[in-house]
Amino acid sequence: MADFSNSLDLSTAAGIIAFIALVSWPLFRERRAILVVQLCAGIGFSLHYTFLGVAAAATVNVLGCVQTFAAIFSEESPAVRRLGYGLIGLMILAGVYFWAGPVSSLSVTAMVLIALGRLQSDPMKLRILAMTGGGFWMAHDFIVNSMIAFAADTASLAIAIFTFARLSLPAKAMHSAPAPS
Repeated sequence: MADFSNSLDLSTAAGIIAFIALVSWPLFRERRAILVVQLCAGIGFSLHYTFLGVAAAATVNVLGCVQTFAAIFSEESPAVRRLGYGLIGLMILAGVYFWAGPVSSLSVTAMVLIALGRLQSDPMKLRILAMTGGGFWMAHDFIVNSMIAFAADTASLAIAIFTFARLSLPAKAMHSAPAPS
């Protein structure tokens, strides 16, 4: 049985939960389902970075969770949609407050791009911005030596690119290949 008495074990446990959710979101087609799975990933990564002591990343993930929750209901309420945009400003301020060099700018840029995506009503636009933000998270997680988060980012981005291509291309184009010469 694992000993969860130290923060590294807790960080790993939270990272595993976040990993599972992060690599799963690209497999969903509907915006609301994508957002719910991203909320689970955000909660996991909020805890993961907290236990690692990476304050800027932990804070923007907490704000990202609140923003994701708001984004789930943003299509039904203009006020909630404005809240979602307002939280993006708080993400930027959190990055300034917890400034720790380039890693802070990477985590804030990543989360702002993903947050903008969550406010899109079109799932394909959400995917594009989430994938773009994912690239910034990859760089951040490599620098802070969070290999579980880096692996999750890499796997998620690969799955997201494949899924995006599959959803973007007509079904006929995906199943037909030119004859070999």
